[in-house]
Amino acid sequence: MSSRFRRARSGAITLTLEPVEAAVLANLIGQIITLLKDGDDREHSSAESADDPLAAALGTGFGFGLDHGPVRPPEDEVLARLLPEGYRDDPEAAAEFRRFTERDLRARKIAVASTVLSTLGSGGKITLDADRAQAWLLLLNDLRLAIGTRLSIAEDYEAAAASLAPDDPQLPMYELYEWLTWLQDSLVRALAGDR
Repeated sequence: MSSRFRRARSGAITLTLEPVEAAVLANLIGQIITLLKDGDDREHSSAESADDPLAAALGTGFGFGLDHGPVRPPEDEVLARLLPEGYRDDPEAAAEFRRFTERDLRARKIAVASTVLSTLGSGGKITLDADRAQAWLLLLNDLRLAIGTRLSIAEDYEAAAASLAPDDPQLPMYELYEWLTWLQDSLVRALAGDR
């Protein structure tokens, strides 16, 4: 797979994908959307409601009709990476931050993934305006974070990948991670004006 983003003379960002590349990306995007949607059904426990007596009494966030979300980080390691803690050293502040931001962050990530999916098609030439190019950049980052988290990617991941046997089931995931890294880098370069 050697596709890369390019800046056209018109200033538009273009990418030509083989059908198999488009299919791989569509599959990954579908998985990210499913993960974000499925993980959004965590309900508040009664202990969480007890932390805010006014919200518990009125059944809403602070009694102002605010829809609040979960206060605990997701258990899934990929979701926890995609929806990080706002305050690592202050659990109470982190819980409040998550309560008011997680649902919106999930919705924005799903919208970005859906935007990219709508531009993907079944391969061929894709032309992106500035907003869609930004959506691609955000999504490629999320895909890399997800795969990197599952593989426990570290700075020396190339050495780890090189040490795998050719039939190791993780090897294709390392190759996919490398391809996504290549795509993301080519998009950053295209946005910066490199042809």
